[in-house]
Amino acid sequence: MEMPSLRRIYNVVDDDPAPRQEVFAYVEDLIEKKCPGLVERGPTTPKEEKPCVVGKRSSRGEKRVSNDRMKSELGVKLRHPNYRSGLLRITEQLIL
Repeated sequence: MEMPSLRRIYNVVDDDPAPRQEVFAYVEDLIEKKCPGLVERGPTTPKEEKPCVVGKRSSRGEKRVSNDRMKSELGVKLRHPNYRSGLLRITEQLIL
């Protein structure tokens, strides 16, 4: 934020693009391990192994973007380079 503007667009994302369903399933598992019975499972769909907890799927689809420009031009080093480490840290700090 302190660097002069280059008038460029930077994708602020982690290093591991993943489908929403995969991310939601991962966080569900983390919460279930921390607090068994807390997650209310919804109905499953034929294409999924895990229950659908998100509801209706987005018609916009899934997009994958790269953060290479952000890291190389701005010198950003991610504290949590993937969603797994970030979500794990968040659930470790949960006090329920």
